[in-house]
Amino acid sequence: MEQKPNFSDNEEDKIGSKEYGPIPSLDYRFFEYMQEGVIVYDPVRDESGKIVDLIIKFANLAAYRQRKSLKNGLMGNSIIELYGHENAALELKKANEVVSTGRGTKYETYYAFLDKYFLITAFSPRKDLYITLTIDITKQKKAEKEIRIERQKLLDIIEFLPDPTFVIDENKKVIAWNKALEEMTGTPKEEIIGKGDYAYSIPLYGERRPILVDLIFLKEKEIEAKYDYVKRKGETLFAEVFMDKLYGGKGAYVFKKASPLYDSEGNLVGSIQTIHDISEQKKAKKKNEKSS
Repeated sequence: MEQKPNFSDNEEDKIGSKEYGPIPSLDYRFFEYMQEGVIVYDPVRDESGKIVDLIIKFANLAAYRQRKSLKNGLMGNSIIELYGHENAALELKKANEVVSTGRGTKYETYYAFLDKYFLITAFSPRKDLYITLTIDITKQKKAEKEIRIERQKLLDIIEFLPDPTFVIDENKKVIAWNKALEEMTGTPKEEIIGKGDYAYSIPLYGERRPILVDLIFLKEKEIEAKYDYVKRKGETLFAEVFMDKLYGGKGAYVFKKASPLYDSEGNLVGSIQTIHDISEQKKAKKKNEKSS
């Protein structure tokens, strides 16, 4: 039994109609089994041979569905008429590059008039034919935007925490280094953000080395083997130590805490470390011990 695309009644009527196709020498039915939107264009050139517009010669049903909010349909229309000059500018630039070089390309674009993002693959099998395959990536792009917004909110909160705090991602690159830590180490965030390879340990210890925040990525037995003084409560690690590089070499007793960071799907995406200066408490404790 012949397999057919899942068309609605209205969409089925378009097959073989003048509005829809077919294209001479091109079996358009092949495209109906593709999830990507397929559009075939006739390039319109000026006197110099530059492509100044694209006339839609064929569009499969996926392409119609991706652009169903367009009132004038697709067949026979130019992209300038459909999309406007501003939105068509990138398409025409890509068309000129692909047709002139004969090399395909892949790029992302946003159509404001549709409020949609597309991943587009473009190629030209011959000089008078230009074809694009489009995948709707709107959900993915909007989700990424929401993640960026939430991440920025987190970074803004971290920036003004009273305790020195920094964050590394899953690749152990610094993505946050707050104002309190700048004051404690003398290292401005501009010199450390984006750096990995244990660069964040240099302002704290004067050398590149694994520190508490790195232990989040290790198994418990590995932690115990490397740092006897580290304590664990759930997934959070704690340590108390004197760090002689802080405050320009003055040094300080600190209480450190490192915790993992997860994304919405539960994947480990980084870790955060806070440092609390307990020098005054240590001095007070020693003083009490001497007087008792």
